[in-house]
Amino acid sequence: MSNEKKIKKINEASMKELEEKCEEYLVGWKRAKADYENLMKETEQTKKEFMSWAKEDCLLRLLPALDQYEVALSFTPELDLKSEKDQKAFDNWMIGLEAVRSLWQEAAKDLGLNKIEAKGKLDPEIHEAVGEEENEDVPAGEIIRVIVNGYKMNDKVIRCAKVIVST
Repeated sequence: MSNEKKIKKINEASMKELEEKCEEYLVGWKRAKADYENLMKETEQTKKEFMSWAKEDCLLRLLPALDQYEVALSFTPELDLKSEKDQKAFDNWMIGLEAVRSLWQEAAKDLGLNKIEAKGKLDPEIHEAVGEEENEDVPAGEIIRVIVNGYKMNDKVIRCAKVIVST
């Protein structure tokens, strides 16, 4: 075999070996790229889940304050103030309190928080019966009144409504 043929054979073998290495590296690079893209998707999903959890935790901490605010407003006194000036001041104060309630409600709605409807038949998935009372006007098993409002964040119940049901 001549030197030229030997060199050609060596070059062909080297070329084939180099092509195999290139293919191996290309496959490895594609796998690494796919792994990276999957990691980015998982990281984004984890961030979304964490944000949802943090939002839910924050809202759960604020709900008792919102509940007490609602209770306080439900006991708004009917005052017969003698002076028109005092009556106007009281009315303006009440308008301010209602505006604050409206801001709380709007912020809660923007965060996906919705009050659970607590009427009709008790639904154990969204209502918690904390007491029973006899009531001839309300059929047994139906809600008489709400003790503590329940809430959903988007479609997830974060706090069941605590209710009194009829026996």
